[in-house]
Amino acid sequence: MNKIICPKCKKLSGIPIMYGMPSSEAFELEAKGEIYLGGCEIGLIKSNFHCNNCNYEWFEDIDIEDF
Repeated sequence: MNKIICPKCKKLSGIPIMYGMPSSEAFELEAKGEIYLGGCEIGLIKSNFHCNNCNYEWFEDIDIEDF
């Protein structure tokens, strides 16, 4: 899975945040550092990316499906 540049620390460490009830595949992806699990309650989503380097979270208007 691709990573993107974090706007805070400028490292290539940004990964998508997945909200909702995770599947076993989602747990595997999180263990590999490819996604970040954002919790089961969807509600108002403020961030869709998480930085594995500095833990910063942000919203970027891109289609996660294409990521």
